[in-house]
Amino acid sequence: MADSLYLLLNSLLILVAGVSLVMWVRLLPAIFKHGVREFADTWLPVKRRECPSWGIPELFVMFGAMIVSGQLLLRFASENGWYKFPEPGESIGDQSPETVFVVLAISGLANCIAIGVVLLWMWNIDRDNLRKFGLSIDRSMIGLGFRAALMTLPPVLAIAALANLMVAEYEHEVLDVLQQLQSPRVFAVLFLGTAVVTPIAEEILFRGLVQGGLQRLADRVAGQVETSSTDGSASQSESNASPRSLTAEQASGQERQNPDNEQSGNWEPVSYWPLIAASLIFALMHLGQGAAPIPLFLLSVGLGYLYRQTGSLIPCIVLHMILNSITLLATLLQ
Repeated sequence: MADSLYLLLNSLLILVAGVSLVMWVRLLPAIFKHGVREFADTWLPVKRRECPSWGIPELFVMFGAMIVSGQLLLRFASENGWYKFPEPGESIGDQSPETVFVVLAISGLANCIAIGVVLLWMWNIDRDNLRKFGLSIDRSMIGLGFRAALMTLPPVLAIAALANLMVAEYEHEVLDVLQQLQSPRVFAVLFLGTAVVTPIAEEILFRGLVQGGLQRLADRVAGQVETSSTDGSASQSESNASPRSLTAEQASGQERQNPDNEQSGNWEPVSYWPLIAASLIFALMHLGQGAAPIPLFLLSVGLGYLYRQTGSLIPCIVLHMILNSITLLATLLQ
């Protein structure tokens, strides 16, 4: 049964890879003709929205919540005999699969707590911050996430396979535990933590907070964002405004013409380096997992592009969930 499902999964991946290849081949002439940046600006037009008003404080809030809640949960597990703190010099790889499973389950729960804390923090500052942040549920953004997965995941998985052969084999505690403790309970916990919670937490952290905060800083330095913006919806600087920028009157007129548009505002990102910087940080955070930083950097560039152009975290989360789900299923069925 498992062999048949594994064969079916591989067949679907090959089919998706073929469709993705055809789509990329059709886009190559336009990329060569216009250049990567101009093509990126026009292929998925950027949506005007309100300038990010979050940054370093929210990063500290989320990281702090992860660390504090994780340590408290580990201490609680230790007191109940579910977990034993490692001896000095002992790594997580030296511990039993059962212990690592407890650590991973606690990590997922700590991520849930951190997500709740940082979103509550932002909501308390501004009741409309969750929409501005890009967490409004939109069916079109969910659909975009699936289409982006169709184009992004086959190249990323191909590069990951090549990196495994040429650099180092991909390693991750989740996959090791799943291979050694194959049971419905283990799979359910790991799937919930790795394929659902982790994508939400990482997209909020790296795309929303890191990339969004850097984008505000980059465009302010470039003269595209006014330094005084008390309501979180910074306007374009008149002295250095882009030809694409709108005046306040034009923006309000556009909102009247599009009353159902959730992403209102008169700001759009200009600089591209925050996307690269956030992707580098994302890749470096996965050091110690073999060659994983190489394909994960490319994946992050795709995720960052989606967030930069749409201002929505939903397509990024959908794409990230699909990747993690495929990885877990492939490991389980091997």
